[in-house]
Amino acid sequence: MRKRRIATVVAAAIGAFTLFSTQASAITWEKDFATGLAPSSSGSAVWSFSPQEDGNAAFQKNGDWFFVSDNRADGFSTVAEWRLYNTSGTLVRGGNVWMNLGAGESRWKNKDFTEGYKLQFRVCRGHSDGTFLEHCGSWVSIAA
Repeated sequence: MRKRRIATVVAAAIGAFTLFSTQASAITWEKDFATGLAPSSSGSAVWSFSPQEDGNAAFQKNGDWFFVSDNRADGFSTVAEWRLYNTSGTLVRGGNVWMNLGAGESRWKNKDFTEGYKLQFRVCRGHSDGTFLEHCGSWVSIAA
């Protein structure tokens, strides 16, 4: 009886781990670099700002463009961290857009998101080797 109870607890723990880890591990995180000088389309943008004023990022829905700007000479890169959720709320894509050209520089990166999905993004300061992000702004949401 005791062995059966332990086996049930172990099976439940494995099931819970699988349920909660599947969503995040089912995608491959994308790493891109913002290198474009201007988008090929125009339109309004939604902004995210670093709480330490290290940098800022914007998303222009018309054409799926990220804008990333480094505002401080601190040896760190500015990063737009993003997540894309389908209409049922499941995480389907995620990644980072790095701008590592130095302080005072701004660049664009084009992505291709499914229309009607929910995009969340925020701006962070990141170490150039990609090991960590810090000083992140609040998550901003927009329909892709």
